Amino acid sequence: MPTVAEWLEKHWCALQPPGFFPIPSAGPRLSVVTDSVGAAWLFGGVGTALVLSALLANRLGATLRLITRHDPPDTAAVGRVLAANGVALETPLEAVFAPLQGGRELPVSDEDYFLSTSWWTTRALLSSVRRDRLAYLLQEDERMFYPHGDERVRCGQAMCEPGLKVVVNSRLLFEHLTDGPEPIPDLAERGEWFEPAFPAADRAMVQPDESGRRKLFFYARPNNVRNLFHTGLEAISDAIASGTLHPAEWDIHLVGKDVPDLLFPRGVRPRRIEGLNWDDYHSLVSSMEAGIVLMDTPHPSYPPLDLAAHGAAVLTNVHGLKTDLSCYSRNILLEPSDAASLRRGIVRLVALARDRNTRAINLRADHICRDWNVALADVVNRLADHFVPNAQQNAPTTVRFSRAA
Repeated sequence: MPTVAEWLEKHWCALQPPGFFPIPSAGPRLSVVTDSVGAAWLFGGVGTALVLSALLANRLGATLRLITRHDPPDTAAVGRVLAANGVALETPLEAVFAPLQGGRELPVSDEDYFLSTSWWTTRALLSSVRRDRLAYLLQEDERMFYPHGDERVRCGQAMCEPGLKVVVNSRLLFEHLTDGPEPIPDLAERGEWFEPAFPAADRAMVQPDESGRRKLFFYARPNNVRNLFHTGLEAISDAIASGTLHPAEWDIHLVGKDVPDLLFPRGVRPRRIEGLNWDDYHSLVSSMEAGIVLMDTPHPSYPPLDLAAHGAAVLTNVHGLKTDLSCYSRNILLEPSDAASLRRGIVRLVALARDRNTRAINLRADHICRDWNVALADVVNRLADHFVPNAQQNAPTTVRFSRAA
């Protein structure tokens, strides 16, 4: 029979802090703590965390230490994601696997700084790291990952930790967290935000298919409930049955993870696409003329911006303050997530996809950043000053990086 302490330790194992032991300083070091870094984990949030930590390590002149807690880190994958995003790490890289149970202790000095990438890594580090040595990279309202219960309560407590430096991915998410229905106390004062960048997109429109067929991208992740997989399937099925997405004109691509083999009305068999590497993913995105990406959260989500940055028409859904994404691109359309609204939205999507001239004009006029150096410059400077006050007076004013080959 387990004791209560043993039961709780097992349930909250993700919150167990890494073991540290003190050493004399060997120079500044920035540790980014995440679950896994491998070929399957480098899109979206994990990739952004690596880019931010590399630029910040460059700015501080600090060794970058990658600490993973679920799987041993793949350093080759780190190099690939940085190169794909036009970023070069100019300082040494350390990679350490610190499993939740039974991991070895890690050295730490007065010049060690930490970047957490989730509420659970934040809580784990707060148990053993001074909060002025820690910053929390927040890329979604993580409370939405859970039903009302223990995990959601603990998540909210970590996000509301007094005095904790928080860096938020996108102005829209920051506004949701400061002015939305459940605001985070003092986040407006202790938080920063940035807009993501998409270096792979060069504002070159995809050439039309010689056969006259068009490609539709559907973000298909049935086991990530916030992506409204079943709602999207219903909307696409209805559009095919009604002729809005005519089988003679459109090829449907289900892009994601754990995608089932399905047959749409009128005998339409979609193409299932999973497990792409970074370059193949962007090659696929650049070939699309339209996309349907549903995300029942306040963050604008990366796939709509990926698609729009390549000139595709995109339909996504309204959520809270997320009612208009024309601040990024007029090629992104929004509708509520009910059936009638999505039906109307797909009609609008098809019309815009067919209007190549308007999409090209919108592409040239968009406000989607293509350069991580520009996107993160202000945040990197403020984080450097947070960790090492007055560091900006002792460091270069810009962060150097190399473009991807």
